[in-house]
Amino acid sequence: MAQISANPWSFLNADQASSFALTSIVNQGESLLVTSAAHGFTVGSQGQAVSIQGTLPLGLGYNGGYRVITVPSATTVLLQNQMKNRGLANSGAVGNMLTVAYMDMIRAEQILWQPTAAAQTLLLTDVMGDIVWNPTSQATADFAPFTYGKVFWIRGLVINALPATGYVQITVN
Repeated sequence: MAQISANPWSFLNADQASSFALTSIVNQGESLLVTSAAHGFTVGSQGQAVSIQGTLPLGLGYNGGYRVITVPSATTVLLQNQMKNRGLANSGAVGNMLTVAYMDMIRAEQILWQPTAAAQTLLLTDVMGDIVWNPTSQATADFAPFTYGKVFWIRGLVINALPATGYVQITVN
C-alpha cells in the first residue's frame, strides 16, 4: 500500500485508482450528486478524495478533485462542490470518477518507475485529469528504471495505471 509518511513516497499496483463510469452529474450548488456504475463506497467514505476526469460534454468544467460528503446509494455519491459559480444543472456530464492517492498540492522533485516486464505502461495524472507522466517500457529484456527528474507542482495525484509488478517512487519536497 501507499507509503507517504516518509520521503520518497512509494506506490504499488494496489494503490492504483479505482475507476467508475459516470452516468450523470447534478450540480446542487453546495454539492454535486454523481450517479455512476456501482462504486463500492460505503457510508463511512465521508471525506474520501475522488477525481472526476474526462467529463463530456466538454466545457462543463466538472474535472477536478472532490471530497465525498455522503453515500446515498450503491450508485450515487454526494460530493462537496468547491466551484459554486457553475450554473445549476438538472442533469450533467458523463466521464469517470477515480479514487485519489493524494488530494493536495505536491512539490515533486523526481519520479522513479521500475517496470518488470516488456510493454508495461505507467499513467499518473493530477486530479484535473492532466497527464503528469506516461512512460511505457520497451519490448525488450532491458527493464531499466525510468526517472523523470525536475521540480514541479502536481495538483493532487491519481495513479491511473500501475502494472501489477514493479513500483513507482516520488521524491517530494
